Amino acid sequence: MSRPDRIVAAAFAVLAGLLLLGAWLLPPGIGRLPGPGFFPGSIGGVMLALSVALLVRPSAAESAGSLLRGDLRLAGIAALITFAYLALWGSGFFFLRTVLFLYLFLRILGEKPRAGAAVALVLTAAVTLAFQYGLHVSLE
Repeated sequence: MSRPDRIVAAAFAVLAGLLLLGAWLLPPGIGRLPGPGFFPGSIGGVMLALSVALLVRPSAAESAGSLLRGDLRLAGIAALITFAYLALWGSGFFFLRTVLFLYLFLRILGEKPRAGAAVALVLTAAVTLAFQYGLHVSLE
């Protein structure tokens, strides 16, 4: 793993730590309902785990290539679909919108069409089940 990649991984680890601290400072939930820090804490925990994994086992990142050697056209397309996804937030159709977003993003990363569709469907279903039905948090 190159020095710039290590710096990026360390920066994300610091950002994840700050996210976890901020989530911890938010008030707790009421009863069985999660508090406002649940989601940012979850994201911070996953981000910290992935950052530390890249720092400890850099060979995993080397197989994907350097973060600085990426295709700028694909990065622009990824940024564009991410912006479109976020701009449509709250417009309804969470499941369909998220499956499409994940599928397109996975295709940009080089995933095969069938595998990308399967992963997009499973991840979206898992998020929907966890938040809407498990935590009773609306995603619309």
